Amino acid sequence: MKKSNTEGEPKIFARSRIQSSGVRARKIFGEAIVVVLFLLFSFLLMFHTFGYDSAQKNILIARTLWSDFGSHIPLIRSFSMGNNWPPEYPIFPGEPIRYHFLFYLLVGMLAKIGFRLDWALNLPSALGFALLLWGIWTLATTLFKNKAIAFLSILFFLFNGSLSFIKFFTRQPLSFRDFPAFGPWDGGVITAFWNLNIYTNQRHLAWGFALGIWFLVWVVSSKKPIIGALLWGLSIGALPYFHQPTLIIMAILMGTNFLFFPRLRLPILIAASIGLFLIAPQLLTMPKTESLSWFPGYLIHDKLSIINFLSFWFQNLGLHTILIPFGFFILPSRAKKILLPLFFLFILGNLFKFSMEVAANHKFFNFALILGNMISAYVIIRMRVPILVGILILSGLIDFFVIVNDTKGPLPDVGNNQTASWIAANTPKDALFLNSSFLYHPASLAGRKIFLGWPYFAWSAGYDTYGRMAEMRTMYESKNPTVFCPLLKKHTISYITVEDTKGDPNLPNIDVSYFLDNYKPAFEDADGKLRIYSFLVLCPPS
Repeated sequence: MKKSNTEGEPKIFARSRIQSSGVRARKIFGEAIVVVLFLLFSFLLMFHTFGYDSAQKNILIARTLWSDFGSHIPLIRSFSMGNNWPPEYPIFPGEPIRYHFLFYLLVGMLAKIGFRLDWALNLPSALGFALLLWGIWTLATTLFKNKAIAFLSILFFLFNGSLSFIKFFTRQPLSFRDFPAFGPWDGGVITAFWNLNIYTNQRHLAWGFALGIWFLVWVVSSKKPIIGALLWGLSIGALPYFHQPTLIIMAILMGTNFLFFPRLRLPILIAASIGLFLIAPQLLTMPKTESLSWFPGYLIHDKLSIINFLSFWFQNLGLHTILIPFGFFILPSRAKKILLPLFFLFILGNLFKFSMEVAANHKFFNFALILGNMISAYVIIRMRVPILVGILILSGLIDFFVIVNDTKGPLPDVGNNQTASWIAANTPKDALFLNSSFLYHPASLAGRKIFLGWPYFAWSAGYDTYGRMAEMRTMYESKNPTVFCPLLKKHTISYITVEDTKGDPNLPNIDVSYFLDNYKPAFEDADGKLRIYSFLVLCPPS
């Protein structure tokens, strides 16, 4: 008798299941390799630019990070070694903080529980950057089902497509020590915001961008949107104090996807409602700044014309200025809906100023370009023009080698800095210092607040640095206790540092001999160059 075909079906099904599980296993293994590579790159990048020498008690800061970390270190230390709750900006204390501080609060808490400073900062920094890389890879793979496009999306993100390579090759001699373009600070048109330096400096930026990218991944692949909506609502609710520009980015992403994806309208509405519920009390308590204003043209506002506008963006984005708009029209329909917000962000950043410093709009352009890179990658793969890749990454490669060749310089920390060590051991954790220098003041290293840090940092966050500088000069330069004592008391200043500031026009002109002749210092460093005086000695109770 002939056997029925059904007798063989269980074996076929079993074989099919085995093959299917093998495919899934290979897919999971491949994805794990990708994630490990992203993590490895991220940790190498962060530790290459920031470290700590435990033996010598030195903070190791890369040259390209030296300026920005002059605000980050005081903020971290105010949480790990000081008493900064409710939070104030430790380089402009006396009012509620305006700066989004939650990332640095986390770093401070990690340091407080025993993490070495470099691990406390580099660990969350590397995780955030790796999460962003993985998000870009996942979104591009999900949208286009093509790993070559995902690979190019990552490549274009890491190595920018600006035309700064032209400036590089005109320099003599050729050098990988400095970025060839660093506008607006070098006076050039091509800005400093396209290379990886913005992520090594602004350590919370990658987390903000990762949030936006993974939101888009959720839009295109979510199978349980209601559960996701609850998590997105909580995440959005933390943004005012975590990363304020991402709040605007998320509002645009949620708005466009609410229109294009009817199945997600209820989940997006739930997420937005939860977010607004959590955001409202923060907005009510945050200090108000008159920072939002009409400001067309971004960094070329004063020279805005159609020709200048097109020239500015072609020099900054290179061939992406052609590939992105062209590629958008040939994208698959779903990809168009997902990537459309990049144009809204680009327009928004070119029309308005959202903070005192218009250069801060770069965050909108950076995020828009992350999405735009996927379009450029799609065009190159579909049109089969790989020759363009070299031009699109050349400037980024040059910038990358500048970071690779960067070296870390030592900053003597508590334990190696005599003044900072004395402050840490002998002053209250909530003490406020009138400071005779700005960047990396010993009181900042010890976690104490200083009256005014480098003014650019506080000014860009919306603080009245001009008024405070005037008071700072009065307190230091007036030799009349009836003038400076009321100001010291008004600002609850506990100590002042005194050192020779002649030759620095940014600082008050301190007459060191006046303090030596009239007051006994609580501390004097070994070189006799810096002294600390207490408020009670300067202004004894009557």
